[in-house]
Amino acid sequence: MKLHHLRLTGIGPFAGTIDIDLAALGASGMFLLEGPTGSGKSTIVDAIVYALYGHVAGSATSGDRIRSQFAAPTEPSVVDLVFETGSGIYRVRRRPEFQRAKKRGTGTTKEQAKAVLWRIGSPQLIPAVIADTAGGGADVQALATRIDEVGREIQRAVGLTREQFTQTVLLPQNEFARFLRAGTGERQQVLQRVFGTEIYADVEKQLEEMRKTAKRQVDAATGTLGRALARYVEATGVDEEHATALQEAAAALRLEPLATLADEHLEAAAARAQEAHGHAETAAAAEQAARTAADATDAARKRIDRRRELDTLAARLETERPAIDSARTALRRDEAARPVVALLQRRDRASTQAGEAIEQLAQQASTTREEHPELVDLLGPAAHAAAADQQLAAAADEATSAAGALADLVALETALPTRGKELADRREALTASATALETLIQQAAARPAEREQLVADRARERTAAAALGDARLAQRTAEEQRRAATAAVAQKKAVDTAKDRASRTLATAKDFAETEAELRRRRFAGIAAELAVDLADGEACPVCGALEHPDRADQSEDAVSPEQVEEAEQRRKTAESEQAGAEQAHALAAQELTRLQDAAGELTAEAAEQAVTAATQNLRTARDAEAKAAELDATITRHDEESARLDRRREQDALAVERERTALTGLEQTLEADHAKVTEARGEHESLAARRRGHLATARAATGLREALRRRTEAEQRAAELATEAEQALATADLAPETQAGATGEDDLSADGPARTTDEQARAAVLEEDERHRLARLLETRTVEESRLSDGLAEEGIAGTTASDEARERADAARTAATEKLTAARAAAREAADLAARRGAVAERGREARAALATASAQVETVSAEAGVVVRVADLATGRSADGERVQLSTYVLMWRLDAVVQAANARLALFSGSDLELLRDTGRRGARKTGLDLLVMDRRTDQVRVPETLSGGETFFVSLALALGLADIVTGEAGGVRMETLFIDEGFGSLDPETLETVVREIGRLAEHGRTIGIVSHVGDMKAQIAEQIHVRRGADERSHVTITA
Repeated sequence: MKLHHLRLTGIGPFAGTIDIDLAALGASGMFLLEGPTGSGKSTIVDAIVYALYGHVAGSATSGDRIRSQFAAPTEPSVVDLVFETGSGIYRVRRRPEFQRAKKRGTGTTKEQAKAVLWRIGSPQLIPAVIADTAGGGADVQALATRIDEVGREIQRAVGLTREQFTQTVLLPQNEFARFLRAGTGERQQVLQRVFGTEIYADVEKQLEEMRKTAKRQVDAATGTLGRALARYVEATGVDEEHATALQEAAAALRLEPLATLADEHLEAAAARAQEAHGHAETAAAAEQAARTAADATDAARKRIDRRRELDTLAARLETERPAIDSARTALRRDEAARPVVALLQRRDRASTQAGEAIEQLAQQASTTREEHPELVDLLGPAAHAAAADQQLAAAADEATSAAGALADLVALETALPTRGKELADRREALTASATALETLIQQAAARPAEREQLVADRARERTAAAALGDARLAQRTAEEQRRAATAAVAQKKAVDTAKDRASRTLATAKDFAETEAELRRRRFAGIAAELAVDLADGEACPVCGALEHPDRADQSEDAVSPEQVEEAEQRRKTAESEQAGAEQAHALAAQELTRLQDAAGELTAEAAEQAVTAATQNLRTARDAEAKAAELDATITRHDEESARLDRRREQDALAVERERTALTGLEQTLEADHAKVTEARGEHESLAARRRGHLATARAATGLREALRRRTEAEQRAAELATEAEQALATADLAPETQAGATGEDDLSADGPARTTDEQARAAVLEEDERHRLARLLETRTVEESRLSDGLAEEGIAGTTASDEARERADAARTAATEKLTAARAAAREAADLAARRGAVAERGREARAALATASAQVETVSAEAGVVVRVADLATGRSADGERVQLSTYVLMWRLDAVVQAANARLALFSGSDLELLRDTGRRGARKTGLDLLVMDRRTDQVRVPETLSGGETFFVSLALALGLADIVTGEAGGVRMETLFIDEGFGSLDPETLETVVREIGRLAEHGRTIGIVSHVGDMKAQIAEQIHVRRGADERSHVTITA
């Protein structure tokens, strides 16, 4: 990953916009970010992390420091970063949330944080993108516009989390030594977070849950086995002795003996069931034979009853035969007479209708003669009906044509009064429109003076609103002075507290210095006795060289050991360090108090509050004037629009009045001409409508006579036709009454054939509906009973059956004997079947219970085997196993990762310390428990193993730096080989002596030789002479920071 360009606006102590070309600064491989403490160096580092991840770099740093306290309330803060990874070139812009002034009214409102990410198509576009002249298109593509989307896309592009990034690319202030000196728990959290090994802890939890689940499954399977065995004992009826044996086998989980015992009992039950089933089948066969014999005797008895029933039916049918023959004859005559009678009825109705038509024509002629006698004279005799019809049609057509010719004139005559009324109404409306037009002209003439007054009011408000800018500045200045004055009160207390602490720490440091001096004096006084302790005869004295030591010095009781002197020295150094820190804290607090007092303009908090109140009132007055001026702008615009609308309306109304006058003149002339035309056409008649009604009445009268004439002619023709058809039907009907042969034996026939049927004979042959239906049902019943008789005689065994009383008695005796045998056989079969069912049910329940027992046994066996594996793996992963070192899986993985980090760190530490120091992973005990994640330092100068807390300030720095660089190497390798071409180091180089500082800088420079760009954040003056490219950060008199670049 490579950083190209950073732009900050309103960030931290930087009030304005600063641009940092990181690509140009990194041309030589290394640059220095320098400036006094508190000037804003670390803010630049934080801004880079904030641009990428939305949070600052340091874990202990608040994200609130991103937005500048010098930024105006309405101005946003922006971080803009252009960077490059293996997947492309990107630009990200983030804006933190802030409180801005409301657009309407007073007070503030929250402006939400925003983020946008673009992909840049080629490196050549980077200058244009930085200058905001690249525009859009395919070469500059917006990838995400929401904060969560931007976060996901950057994570995908960079390949590192924020925690990994701050351990590999940006090494924040105060984070180096923290990892070196961290406790086991804190170091474990850092390693777990950086390497993403939370999954192994999750695996431990999952395996522990699986262990508990396996235990529950074994318990559940064992319980299921016990319940299955209880059901088996109950189902098979096992005796108490064998039930006890089964339960003991199940309790001991001896599954094979349990299965053998259960199978033996089940086989015995199955054999008993099979035996009972054989007995039941034999009894069922005997029952079936008895049932067959009983059915045969019952069938013989039923055939005798059936033959007796059929003989009775045949006798009744023979008795009813004469009545049936008479019914058939009556129905035949009815069928033949019905069409003849219907024709006679139509003939009679037609004759009646013809008479009615003649009467109606006479009545129509009598009525018409009063008004139109000429039409009645056209009728003439009946023989000339066709000619009369033609003459009446001609008269009706002539009258209709005359009425049609008058239709338009009648409509014109009818509309004349309405048209006269409408013309008068329009004349009256025209007068009102002319009056309204005059009023509109007067209103338009008064509007210019009204506009001049509005313009004057607007000019007055604009003059008052011109002071708005100054009022805003004054209000903002007053707010800043009030904040500074309020903070100065609290800061004064902090200065006093820091001063007291500096005095106390100075006294403490003096006391520890005097104690150290006294111990050194006493140790020097007893040094001879200390040397004499190790003297031995024959060995040279380290002072005089003598081999004999006759008069050795003795140690006094208050002798001082080297360890006591070293401990006193360490306490003195610690106290001096605390005193120096307290002095620096007091100086910084006093400096901050001076800054706040200057920022407050020497105002007290009360005076500053009054100034804010006055400035706020002035600002409110200016804003009100601005709002009123804007409102008057809108009022003048509306006034002008209304004036234009009135002018347009005046012109339109004047044109409409003139057009209406012209139109009314034309309408009056047309109305007079129509009056003359109607008068001429009316003539002697009352009106044209009355004249037209007369023509229409003549046409209706002619049409009515014509219709009556047509109906009479048609009725006479229909009556004649039906009379002829009726005469022919009667001549061929042959419906004369049938007579029985007389004493002479002759039929009632004339010499010329059958006699002609009369109207009365035909009507007499037709039956009433109820009688006809009764005779038809009688014949249908006869047919059904004859079919029933023939079908019954055709049934099997009926024809040869004798229906005598003796035969019935013999059949009854045989049926009684067969029924008694069947009852006995049925009872025996039921008893055998019940026994077989009971034993079969016992065997079936035994088989079901045995299957359930087998399933439960298999489940116990399977679950026990699986649970054993789970428990063994869980014990290994959670460190409970008796095998191995009892190390948890998550700790083991981190130990493996830490070994790799230590190995990579030692490669750099050998260069920093001249191979004097080497990092070790502590595999023994640090404190009370074994961890495997503690660090030790091997000091090759003394061949002693030291804890990190004993390192000096310089040693701590370069050991921590080596550890951080080693961690960065391993993390980038673990992140899929992510190449980090830019590295920032923000740490205290001031703790190094000049020689070590030169060595460390030289080693860092070697990192740059391999294509990396190294940015060093420091305020150490010696660094400026060693690094050419520099970013200078300085605070101005107004407390705002500024940036200059040397490249």
